[in-house]
Amino acid sequence: MTSFSDGLASALRGSGVRVMALCPGFTHTEFHERAGLSKSGPKLIWLDADVVVREALADLRRGKAISVPGALYKFAVALGKFLPRGLIRRLGGLFAGRDRT
Repeated sequence: MTSFSDGLASALRGSGVRVMALCPGFTHTEFHERAGLSKSGPKLIWLDADVVVREALADLRRGKAISVPGALYKFAVALGKFLPRGLIRRLGGLFAGRDRT
């Protein structure tokens, strides 16, 4: 989706239409509570919705095609550019399905 959004944003540059993919990571919302689910993963990885929205809107104003809110997630994306995809998939799977609340 990020590649598609990046390409579409480039194609539409100057048209008045802006495209941005938002990659919010783990974000505190009422979703888990309403669905009766617990939040998995360490508290460190969870972002407040207000922070996600504020950073996403700032990125949109800057003309970014991809928005990654939160310093931890920005670091993970930067680090991910240097790691093999297989390792990234394994690391991502560490939090899948685990309850750490």
